Amino acid sequence: MTTAHRAPELAAEGIDIEPVPDGFEATAVRRDTTHITIRAQGFADEVSRQAEHGGFILVDRNVHDRWHHAFDLSADSYLIVEPGEHHKTLHQAAGLMDRLHERGIHRCQPLVGVGGGTTTDLVGLVASLYFRGVPAVYVPTTLLGMIDAAIGGKTGVNHPQQKNLIGTFSHPAAVAVRLDALHTVPDQHTFSALGEALKLAVADNESDLFHLLGQGVRLLDDPALLEHVVATCIATKLRLLGANAFERDLARVLNLGHTVAHPLEEITDYRIPHGTAVGIGVAVAAHISHQRDLLTEHDLHQILATLRKLSLPVMDLHFDRDELISRVQRLKLQRGGTSLHYVLPTAIGATTIVDEVHPAELHQAITHLAAYQQATS
Repeated sequence: MTTAHRAPELAAEGIDIEPVPDGFEATAVRRDTTHITIRAQGFADEVSRQAEHGGFILVDRNVHDRWHHAFDLSADSYLIVEPGEHHKTLHQAAGLMDRLHERGIHRCQPLVGVGGGTTTDLVGLVASLYFRGVPAVYVPTTLLGMIDAAIGGKTGVNHPQQKNLIGTFSHPAAVAVRLDALHTVPDQHTFSALGEALKLAVADNESDLFHLLGQGVRLLDDPALLEHVVATCIATKLRLLGANAFERDLARVLNLGHTVAHPLEEITDYRIPHGTAVGIGVAVAAHISHQRDLLTEHDLHQILATLRKLSLPVMDLHFDRDELISRVQRLKLQRGGTSLHYVLPTAIGATTIVDEVHPAELHQAITHLAAYQQATS
């Protein structure tokens, strides 16, 4: 006989008050539920359905240009959002809120973000601020959005000094993943997203995601396999978030690859897309871990070889290395001021977190990986 596993009961939403000698301690509990659906088809119908059911659509301009003929949207049911990291700004967020108020969007009306990760990041922030919070729904149109940006409740916009410096934690009411949205996405953007998938596989391989990614980019041509990979990535990310969904603990396994990725994106003016930069960041972390005798040579080469199978570089050859290393050190501010919380893989599916990485280690990793990249290109 098997015993059914019951999900833990969640605390009711509200405020608990406990007297203390000099006053009270109030504990606020908030419950947000995100309904995530994953289907092979139905993207255009889903966007139209969201509008039909009262959602106000905020759609990436590129998506609108490619799909507007398939959407059933009235002129007063949507606004166009300028896409890309350069437009993911507080200025655009404020402008959208002005226009939402002019349109009479009320506090209970969902905002539906339709686009890639930059669009869902932006729409999520707007939804969390407008009237102190309205429901958000995401219909991601890129693989990166489907497996990462739209999942986990982080919103944000960029600041001239740092990517995602301004943001909130705010979980959407729903995420509707419709894989046919990928049909109009350039291949290089879809390949790039596999860098985030690899990060998840190296950090936590409970579902054998690393083996699936080892099949290379051909997995994108197998609809059933792609749907399985997307579902596995989503489940893995949510499992890794676990009890730390609001980053009370700044030592986060999900930061694997990101200590290098975000500065690399910034100093190349976003020439390198996010997923590609994360893949490079994972390669750097794996190299440093191997040099510290924490990761075997076999696992290091497994990681590098899988990146190449996914049509991703292990290193970019055209950026200012000193500037990258300087920006990496600046991330201490974001991570509490005393530690980089640098995530190093110790095996496929296992990690450790260290306080510091020396500039000489970063220089060595970049140099060796650049040579590997040239040898395998």
